[in-house]
Amino acid sequence: MRHNGVGVVVGVIEPAGRRVVAYGKSGAPDGRGLSGDTLFMIGSVSKTFVGLLLAEMVLSGEVKLDDPASKYLPPGVKMLERGKPITLRDLSLHTSGLPSMPTNLDLRGQPDPTEAYSVEDLYRFLSTYTPPREPGGNYGYSNLGVSLLGRLLALRAGQEYEELLRERVLLPLGMTSTAINLSPAQLERLAPGHDKDLQLVHTPEMKTLSASGSLRSSVNDLLNYVAANLGYQETSLRQAMQYQRSAARVPATSGAQSPGSPYQALGWRTRRTQGQETYYHDGGKQGYRSGVAFDPVRRTGVIVLSNARTDDQPIALARHLLTGAPLRPPPPAVPVRTFVKVDRKLLDSYAGQYRAGEDQEIRVARRDDYLMIDDVGSGASEFFAESAREFGTRVGDEQVTFRVEPDGEVIGLTWYPDGRSSGKSQEAVRLASR
Repeated sequence: MRHNGVGVVVGVIEPAGRRVVAYGKSGAPDGRGLSGDTLFMIGSVSKTFVGLLLAEMVLSGEVKLDDPASKYLPPGVKMLERGKPITLRDLSLHTSGLPSMPTNLDLRGQPDPTEAYSVEDLYRFLSTYTPPREPGGNYGYSNLGVSLLGRLLALRAGQEYEELLRERVLLPLGMTSTAINLSPAQLERLAPGHDKDLQLVHTPEMKTLSASGSLRSSVNDLLNYVAANLGYQETSLRQAMQYQRSAARVPATSGAQSPGSPYQALGWRTRRTQGQETYYHDGGKQGYRSGVAFDPVRRTGVIVLSNARTDDQPIALARHLLTGAPLRPPPPAVPVRTFVKVDRKLLDSYAGQYRAGEDQEIRVARRDDYLMIDDVGSGASEFFAESAREFGTRVGDEQVTFRVEPDGEVIGLTWYPDGRSSGKSQEAVRLASR
């Protein structure tokens, strides 16, 4: 943390009891510190709650895992099929064939493309998108799929998703500090998020897609969550938690499996190493990273929450504490990157569509004095100028260099998904100017 972080809170639960360790700072203007009650955005750890809600509703007889997703859509909204219908099981196991994010984000949507994305936009996407493969087969991580699952469960229950989650999951577990929309009192305990350069950063709301990654929570609340999974805390959700972990699973990789490779259950991932089966999930949002892992046999669990989106991986620390899995050496201190101002007309010249290969599209639009770049199907991010032709995002490693002819014509771009220093890149050709 001294090299590459702002603050971190770690929670451990085991037969000997619970303990919480906090280090660093919140970065809040009022200088408040960190504790087990500090709130963080937990990102994709939110998906495990959708999986638990699905398990609870299956056991109550309200839905079935193999119900078609389209069964619960409003009248007039359809889903195109590839071979067979996408099921609730597919949405939870990431085998739906849906992309990670919808392909019809409005890059000029205010205040942010994901925050501006409406329910009508979602239904329009579902009614026009044909999955590239039949569901139920290959694994493909999809924020969109889990967000849709949360919405369908809410539609089935006749409630808003957050209300349904609070009633069926959060309150029975005593998780009174976990929510998507925080109360004024909860906001006072929220640690502000920071970017890769440890600078304060805004975290956009995924209003329509909130189920997959928008929960805020504290280490103490998540200790209650893990305690219930480990049997320390009696709860009406005990059977649902067991069902969630055991009812269905698929390999959580797109390639060949090997010993110790992860599997995807309903919300949780699971991995077996040296005879130990652990369940875990990590999360990352603009300004935050998180990790939760537990071992039901040893009745031990670890939560790690941090308020900076850096190269440090809280899930690696959680799994290290839980299983002894080796940790990589800490990353070196990274100097704060310098972004520069460039002429808006130059930014406008980069706007347009680019194609990399046969099936990857990259869209670029100017917003004020920066670019919004959408790796279509993966999501949109803000990119800021490092030079006249080089751009990078503040919350990740992605970088882009535009290719320009001597006469000023923009002919393409080079996409660096892990940064220029990684050596991994992809060329994209310019298709259109707007």
